[in-house]
Amino acid sequence: MPDPDLISVSSKALLRVLLWVVAVVFGLLLLAQFAGAVATPLVFILLATVLVMGLNPLVVWLEARFRLPRRVGAPLVVLGLLFFLLGFITVAVPLFVAQGVKFAQTLPGVMDNLQALSADLARRYPLLQPLLQGRVSLDPGQLLGGSGLMSGLVGLAGNIVALLASAALLFILVLFMLMNPEPLLKGPLSGITPHHRPTVERALIRIGSQLGTWMLGALGVSLAVGLLVGLGLHLLGFENAFLFGMVAGFANLIPYIGPWLGILLPILVALSEGAWLPALGAGGVMLVVQQVDNYLLSPAVYSRTIRLHPASLLMGALIFGSLMGLVGVFLAVPLSIILKALYEEVYLTTLSRPEVADERVAQVVAGQEGEADEGVDGGKNGELEPTPIPPRPGGAVGAGKVRGDPPASPR
Repeated sequence: MPDPDLISVSSKALLRVLLWVVAVVFGLLLLAQFAGAVATPLVFILLATVLVMGLNPLVVWLEARFRLPRRVGAPLVVLGLLFFLLGFITVAVPLFVAQGVKFAQTLPGVMDNLQALSADLARRYPLLQPLLQGRVSLDPGQLLGGSGLMSGLVGLAGNIVALLASAALLFILVLFMLMNPEPLLKGPLSGITPHHRPTVERALIRIGSQLGTWMLGALGVSLAVGLLVGLGLHLLGFENAFLFGMVAGFANLIPYIGPWLGILLPILVALSEGAWLPALGAGGVMLVVQQVDNYLLSPAVYSRTIRLHPASLLMGALIFGSLMGLVGVFLAVPLSIILKALYEEVYLTTLSRPEVADERVAQVVAGQEGEADEGVDGGKNGELEPTPIPPRPGGAVGAGKVRGDPPASPR
């Protein structure tokens, strides 16, 4: 007969386990609900933090070159960025609106032409019929929210007001963080043990320097790409070349796939009108512009400061885009920079993980079994003990780069 005391102990242990399971499940549910409630503010704060770390090198440069205190240099940098954006908007928006209105007037005809083209392709090639069965229609009422012109204009005005309010709040937050960032850093750094604090400081220095290079470089490269695409499409005879160039410039901020998404609009417009040669010419313009970007613009701007694998950027765009939407797609490069710096400067250094030799990586790719790395000593019972990584000098930008990463220029 079972011992009653043993049964009682087993029941208590089972009850304790069940209580822990229930507590963990409820805790995860509460955490998920909290994360969903604060997702938008967290993305907003993340965007502000990226902007602050990207603009901080300019403030430091003003302080070192012209001896301007941070409380003066930070407002100058933020106001300079604001005036640049306002100047760009003042020049670009009227042209954008003019060409946008003209494009909107021709949009119904473009949609009808695309529908007729899809029907003709389905009739000529029956195998494509399942892919072309969907009808493309344009209903202005649906585009305006389904409640008429007035409700659509009211909704558009509300979205513009909300966007302007968010932009103003973002600039104010960036200004306050740039003017006095020391307290924001002192708290988190104080929570790290003195032994590991230099490692984290080195990672923050690297992140700030690389984000500054990326931000200024990405804006300059995207502006140049937009101008080149607009000029090329204008020479090909496209009526809305400036509009298409602006779209291509903004899309260029998306890593690797963005430029081709940006040129898709003029290609579809040309195909809808049956102009195959201009469509091929638009693709050729983007191909030429991408060669200029990859071999002239991006190397000159980024140099050897930022090295990210193309596959890493594409995976980052997919992951961050699914988590944060369109903002996550545009933040894929800076977030990848941050994660790589933390991994190399903090994780690998803290755990004393030695860098893997290029030869070993090549052997793994080739499916060959190689010998032990140089610098790895045999431990007890045949175990391998890693050799500690020597400290990197002074937080130099790009320190700790994983060898084997091909030089790629992020957008």
